[in-house]
Amino acid sequence: MPQMCVTDGCKYTSRVLCHCCNKNLCLEHLQEHNELTNAQLNPLVDEINTLSAELIMLNCDDITRNYREKLDQWRDDCFTVINQFYDKKCEELNQFCYKRIDLLQTDLEQMRSKISKLITEQEMNTEDMEILQLNISDLRHKFNQLQEKSMEITLNPLIINENLISIKATKVFELDLSKLSLPYRNISSTDQSWPAMATNDRYLLVDQYPNIMLFNHDLKVIKQIPWSYGFIRNICWSSTSNSFIIINNEKEVFFVDENCLSIERIQTIEEQYWWSCTCSDTSLFLTNTTMGTNIFQFNLLSSYQLSKRWKPPYSCKQHEYIDDISYQNGTLALVIKVSSSNTVHLELRSSKTLDRLWSIQLDIKKSWFQQTIRCCSLKYDEWLVVEGNTSHLFHILKNGKMKVMGEYKPSPVNAVLFASNIFVVRTANNMIFHRL
Repeated sequence: MPQMCVTDGCKYTSRVLCHCCNKNLCLEHLQEHNELTNAQLNPLVDEINTLSAELIMLNCDDITRNYREKLDQWRDDCFTVINQFYDKKCEELNQFCYKRIDLLQTDLEQMRSKISKLITEQEMNTEDMEILQLNISDLRHKFNQLQEKSMEITLNPLIINENLISIKATKVFELDLSKLSLPYRNISSTDQSWPAMATNDRYLLVDQYPNIMLFNHDLKVIKQIPWSYGFIRNICWSSTSNSFIIINNEKEVFFVDENCLSIERIQTIEEQYWWSCTCSDTSLFLTNTTMGTNIFQFNLLSSYQLSKRWKPPYSCKQHEYIDDISYQNGTLALVIKVSSSNTVHLELRSSKTLDRLWSIQLDIKKSWFQQTIRCCSLKYDEWLVVEGNTSHLFHILKNGKMKVMGEYKPSPVNAVLFASNIFVVRTANNMIFHRL
């Protein structure tokens, strides 16, 4: 029995099966379908043309400028090493020369003393005179040798190993929750530790009650010091102040120096019950613990003076709560719990104006008694949301679309990307490390 055309309202019998979409179509709607399909190619052609034009306009000098600066720095460092080596050898030359002069001076003094003795005693004979003349001639010879050729120096050419500098394509490590590697390291956490942790390019700082601990890329503990300033609610890194920033449950904010882990309270920040924190190049952003959460913006370049306070409806709505905040490339990601609908959203805002760029509702049912829903930045302006109550991780693309939602066991309570290839997941009792 002939099949009908699948187009709504069409009463004609289908004449063809479209293999690209497996639909039965009449001839008239086949043509429309073909035109619609071809029309979808036009934006792709435009995108190819745009990319081609941008490729032609690329300036190789602009692309390589930062890398050339690294080469220039390497060259300057090498010159410094060569100059230091040269100075060292010059000093050795001088010391060698001074030693020869001192030896000759000693011989001269001995000769002078011997002659003085002979003059005083007036007992010099012909043999003594000949010996003195020979000794003085020998001293003259040593003196001439010191002036003309007192030493030899052997110079070997500086051989440059081509492997000193290698140029190759960047190795890209990407987080793929659907293909996450097995953990290669597991570090136990104490029950009293909050899941706070933060990274920079070099170190991972974690709350390991009763201490805070600094790990390097090899996951070796570089430093640890006791922490006695209340429970740590959140940690972030400030490249501008070159320090970690910690907020606690006692309305306090602290600097923690990465080199010595020295702790200093920031006195210029007003007392609030702070909940989450993040830093841009110029600002520290803090959120408080109230419904209708406020966002406080402090100037990193001006002694942490308050520069802006965002209140509802600009920060969030009056019946909403900001659970976490994270900065990346001029944007702020906000995890927002909505009390009226018991839903959770991830919103991307401009860090300058707080204008909403996009919002995505996450498959999370909110409970005010559940643990904090965490958010962290990934490469390529992407984001990760960590939800421990249902043991899920949400990977969000730059455009606000869901890349993948994956289950993680045991239940995660926090996660960060360390360096470029270490994915760190914190659970209630462990820190789990995956290589990308």
